[in-house]
Amino acid sequence: MRIFYPLPSLKIANGTLEAMKWLAMLAMTIDHINRIFWNTSSYTALSIGRLAMPLFAFIFAYNLARPEALAHGTYGRAFKRLILFGLLATPAYMAMRYLQHIYPFNIMFSFFIAALCMFLYEKGGVDNIILAVFLFFIGGVFVEYNWQGIAFCLSCWFYCKKPSLTALIASVFFCVFIARFNGNNWALASLPIILLATKLDLTFPRIPYFFYAYYPLHLTVLVLLSKYLGYR
Repeated sequence: MRIFYPLPSLKIANGTLEAMKWLAMLAMTIDHINRIFWNTSSYTALSIGRLAMPLFAFIFAYNLARPEALAHGTYGRAFKRLILFGLLATPAYMAMRYLQHIYPFNIMFSFFIAALCMFLYEKGGVDNIILAVFLFFIGGVFVEYNWQGIAFCLSCWFYCKKPSLTALIASVFFCVFIARFNGNNWALASLPIILLATKLDLTFPRIPYFFYAYYPLHLTVLVLLSKYLGYR
């Protein structure tokens, strides 16, 4: 069997991709409400929340896999947004998880490490590849979802750029690892959602920066509200 045999490419309409962002955002919000107000006691909310990370990771990878991403400076803009909004979210993220130290860094930094690895791979050269591998292993220690989260994002990126059986197997494999990390299998439900998205042509407007800004904003509001209402 030729493991690098090419597979069909994933084509998702821009409006459908935006709809996926809204779905992931809704799942994330439900998950964080459950964590902050109910101490993750609602299994239904917890299960819905497991969809958020793999959906956001795929969307992020899909956008960076576009042919013009490197030439048009998409990586540079993504780096700035991820660092800015990741830092803004850090105080509320630490409060939500009752962290006594700054790590694990929130999901924005997980995507930042993934994007750095993609960028270095795109640039090419042995030194860049070695640096990407180094960043993957070191970065995975300190970010949310660890190595499996970064690896899932990278696997999706490889498949979106050049579909292959290897990338497909890796994407499913690391999604399974994310499910194991979560303690349930609901992250796997993101895979049929991604496949369904290729069959839909939805109309949703794009709102620049909204999903980046929403992450620290909703966390901060929820944490402050929980303190005001006496949940913490």
